[in-house]
Amino acid sequence: MQLIPSLGQKQKQSLVMTPQLQQAIKLLQMTNLDIKNYLENEVLENPFLEVSCEDTILRDTPSSEATENSDVRIEIESVDNVSAAIGDDPTENKDFDNRYSSSALDLGNCKPKNQIADSNWDDIISNIAEQTDNLNTHILRQIELNIKNTQEKFIACMLADAIEASGWLGKTCSEIASICKCDVEEIETVLQKLQAFEPAGLFARNLSECLTLQAKEQECYDKIMETILENLELLGKGELATLAKKASTEIGEISKRLKIIQSFNPKPASSFDTEYLSVNAPDIIVRESSDGFVVDLNRSTLPSLVINEKYAKQINNSILNKKDEKTKSFTSDSVSSARWLKRSLEQRNNTTLKIAGEIVNQQTDFFKEGLSGLKPLSLKDVATAVNMHESTVSRVTSGLLMSTPKGCFTLKSFFSVSIATTESGDGTAAAAVRHLIKTVISNENPKKPLSDDAIAALVCQKGIKLARRTVAKYREMMKIPPSSERRRRAKLNMAI
Repeated sequence: MQLIPSLGQKQKQSLVMTPQLQQAIKLLQMTNLDIKNYLENEVLENPFLEVSCEDTILRDTPSSEATENSDVRIEIESVDNVSAAIGDDPTENKDFDNRYSSSALDLGNCKPKNQIADSNWDDIISNIAEQTDNLNTHILRQIELNIKNTQEKFIACMLADAIEASGWLGKTCSEIASICKCDVEEIETVLQKLQAFEPAGLFARNLSECLTLQAKEQECYDKIMETILENLELLGKGELATLAKKASTEIGEISKRLKIIQSFNPKPASSFDTEYLSVNAPDIIVRESSDGFVVDLNRSTLPSLVINEKYAKQINNSILNKKDEKTKSFTSDSVSSARWLKRSLEQRNNTTLKIAGEIVNQQTDFFKEGLSGLKPLSLKDVATAVNMHESTVSRVTSGLLMSTPKGCFTLKSFFSVSIATTESGDGTAAAAVRHLIKTVISNENPKKPLSDDAIAALVCQKGIKLARRTVAKYREMMKIPPSSERRRRAKLNMAI
């Protein structure tokens, strides 16, 4: 068999993502702060780019109706035309899908400036109370003040390293003695000194010891309190009569001690959790006006991009009479890239506003009534309304935060699955159903808490089809105990 070489042509189709398209998609899923950091890096690479935090892209201009519902307006400025003095205009690239132009909006009369959107969120953060020392620093400071012996100070530091976020000791004395190469008695001696530190309850090895330390600190540790703290299992079961018998006292005396115990903190180190506090400024702000709801970007955290066209022209003119192709190519590419980045940023802002406006329009009842008014909503519903692909809506809503009259929420939180109703209709959002279950439980008789079956029956009376297992699932999601546990807690509260 002889092999003969031949020439042939073959056609195939493939999707090629240009660098500009990749950049635009990347910007879509960035928060305002992410964009700020991204632009700061771009400015270092491109000499024709400038970032301004004062003159933002989006300004208070004539309001427009984002949807057919007049209750929702989007405040947006038309994109200025950028001169094409150097190089090709990258905005002519047609590969970018879901292009949105503000010219499609029907602009009306000017509205007052959005004071909320223009507020400086740095000022809000500065008003937060000064954070306390972290737990480790707090303990080490007390060790330095109260323990002078070098060996004991070393053991104390080992015990401090073993402390958990709750304030309890995470290792046994035997384990720490093995690490320190000393006797258990030495560890326990130092531990007693550490248990006298503030706040009371630190370095406890169990719940009983934690509450005992706090009772001693408040000078309310007597025989009755000792009996109660040594029999926490009976207390948890609500067997107050048995506790009274063991303490040789009356149930009334047990109830008095229970009230004191309720004031104790089982996690004494919880006050140091403020070191993990983080305040994120919202990316989108929704405010209520006389005409409905207005959607705007948070201008205090969103920078604008400025192209130094004058500088670019100066460089271009200086090399006209020179054969410096390298400089000319660099200038042209840099300006072209800057123009594309500016247009991509404006595209991102416009797309974000359009999607956020549609979400507000779809969930108007939520902003008026609360969780009970939350409607089932999917990515497809929003994508169809704004004439975009579902993937675009998903990218925009993945991490953005929206400030509303009802509080701050992620855009993703407005999407919810539908629960069927007994009557014909569009169904009810799962979040609204969970809120309804929580309301039913909060209004129940504490002496006779409702079972999951009973809750399901009450919800069905309101026109929502709900199975018992669904009630149990939602109840666990909201960290609501079952009826038996709620009955036990009610019994203890009544005894106090």
